[in-house]
Amino acid sequence: MTSRRGPPQPASDPFWGTLIELLLGMRGWWSALCEELDLTPSQGLALRRLDPERPLAMSTLAEALACDASNVTGIVDKLETRGLIARRGADHDRRIKTLVVTERGRALRDRLIARLLEAPPAVRALSAEVKSLLTSTLRAVLEERARCPLPAAVPERRRPPRASRPTGAPRNG
Repeated sequence: MTSRRGPPQPASDPFWGTLIELLLGMRGWWSALCEELDLTPSQGLALRRLDPERPLAMSTLAEALACDASNVTGIVDKLETRGLIARRGADHDRRIKTLVVTERGRALRDRLIARLLEAPPAVRALSAEVKSLLTSTLRAVLEERARCPLPAAVPERRRPPRASRPTGAPRNG
């Protein structure tokens, strides 16, 4: 018989455990917000990250989204098909593709950010005093993070290449 337990709570730092629980719990909210605007969560993150005033290299967007360049290509393809962004060659190197936000993309991005900044009911229900305390606490965390960035994720271990077998040779196992 399996027992159901709640999320793990680190005994050494309840603040961090609670913050992680909050952040991971916001995924559904973000997905629903993006769905309202006919975007996937990844498309919403990309559109939010793009600055309508400055072209951005696709590789920079990939870094910002912490994903592989091939994944960004799929996201960009969908946004471009909808007329929200356009690809351009960089002035200094035509091999580098930059992304620019179109007028249509700017309008949707503005709507996305406006919705993003609307506090959900749980936040609106907090007192001004609690909001002020949380704001100063989270700003302190952000300032500390800027001073001491989180370590980069450990790269995934690559499997050793499979030994080749002669054509027609039987497979083992």
